Amino acid sequence: MINTKKNVMSKDYGCLLIAILSNKSLYPLIDEEYENNKREYDELILNSDFFNNNRHKIIPEDMKEYGIKLTGIFLSKNGNNFMRKILKSGWPRLYDYVKNTDCVVYEEIKQIKDYGLDNLSEGYTIYIIKQMLDMFNKDMTHKRDESKREIDAYNNRLSLAWNIMIKEKFFQSLDKEFQLVSGEVNRDNTLQKRINLDKNSNFCKGLLYLMSYYSIDLWDFGQSYKIEEKDRELLASYLDASDLSIDDILNNVHEKENMFDYIIFSRMFQVLINKYSALDSTYVRLYKSSIEKDIELEKLTTQIYCLKEQVEKLERENNQLREKLKIISLDTVREKEKEIIDIKKQYNEIIKGKDQLLEENKEEIQLLKMTIENLIDESRYVNEEQITNDALTGTRGVIIGGTPQWQQHMRKIVPHFKFIEVEQLNYDTKILENADKIYFNTAYNSHAMFYKTINAVRKNKIEIVFINCNSITAGFKMFGQKNGQYTGEHLVS
Repeated sequence: MINTKKNVMSKDYGCLLIAILSNKSLYPLIDEEYENNKREYDELILNSDFFNNNRHKIIPEDMKEYGIKLTGIFLSKNGNNFMRKILKSGWPRLYDYVKNTDCVVYEEIKQIKDYGLDNLSEGYTIYIIKQMLDMFNKDMTHKRDESKREIDAYNNRLSLAWNIMIKEKFFQSLDKEFQLVSGEVNRDNTLQKRINLDKNSNFCKGLLYLMSYYSIDLWDFGQSYKIEEKDRELLASYLDASDLSIDDILNNVHEKENMFDYIIFSRMFQVLINKYSALDSTYVRLYKSSIEKDIELEKLTTQIYCLKEQVEKLERENNQLREKLKIISLDTVREKEKEIIDIKKQYNEIIKGKDQLLEENKEEIQLLKMTIENLIDESRYVNEEQITNDALTGTRGVIIGGTPQWQQHMRKIVPHFKFIEVEQLNYDTKILENADKIYFNTAYNSHAMFYKTINAVRKNKIEIVFINCNSITAGFKMFGQKNGQYTGEHLVS
């Protein structure tokens, strides 16, 4: 069975998107479906956490637009049907083969002339095969040993998320035997007896004794007599670690016993891992501010230590200079004083010119002061989520600045907003007159653009807010330094 909503949440979703979107013949099909119900799909993608995780980051830039469209469709009630539609359209021969055959054979798949099947060792076509196998609830077999090695190589290349999807019949084939072993362990402590015969028995016994010493009763967590859903992760990790196939384990009594022992023993530590993960995330959430303060304190301590060293060095140099001054004659001191007076005279004209320049630019300095006050006001900064919320309430917005990639990203989120790029310095300010709010990106912009915009905003009394991916101060420094007009001493630190 296909479940596209579940696919979107999978760790391998980015790979699946690449596998589908590599076949560009599907793009018109995606466009047609997206345009039929664009508003619903846009709302689904905006309300999902798609942009807040790493699943989409591996998607190439030229596929991202269709990746977003396709994700919106997959999250909708039409998702499963549309997945069947694109699989049938993009890989028709493979689709018919998997659907109609009683036994899916790897060597026969390699002979099918469909997109990407001619070279399975490269790309992501293996994910398409996986989707079709799940769609028709079928498994893949092989005829030759070298094919088995290739399949194992593909499986090893896939992430743990795919390995966890072990078929139900594997569970069923192990379930009865596992109940017997699990029952014996609970009655006669068989697991410890088996561990004692192993070459690493001291290691395992030591762990049990250590837990007992700290009153952590691993056996108190209980053991189920059936292989459960949570055991999928343990089975997958065991298969990865042992380099054995499922057939190798099912056909060997000793290997099955080893795997059963691992599952029973690892269940206890799986519970501890889950509890630790929950406690760790809770601790970080509750004491986040305290942890950040400790880090800042550590940095401050290092800075203080460095400053102390510098002070000590300056004191030593000062003492050395005092000793030298004692042996300099009065005539030498007067000569140096005369040189200083001459130097001061040389720079008097320069100083006067600077004073005059400061006076001429006094008005601009006052405006810059007000600008700084606005830029360091935390309440005047917004993020992409707030922009999206504004857009949903009907705000007429104008976004100014930002990298071309960021603007392209925002155009997809708020397509009805107006956009002004950094290079459009000569834009007509009338475009701002009908806007409810101006969003000014300070991380990637110019002083001239800001100066022109702020004057127009003040004149028309339009609300302006700022966007910056970095801290406020860092963003303002970047804004000033890019123009080369203000140095660090003019900026808030």
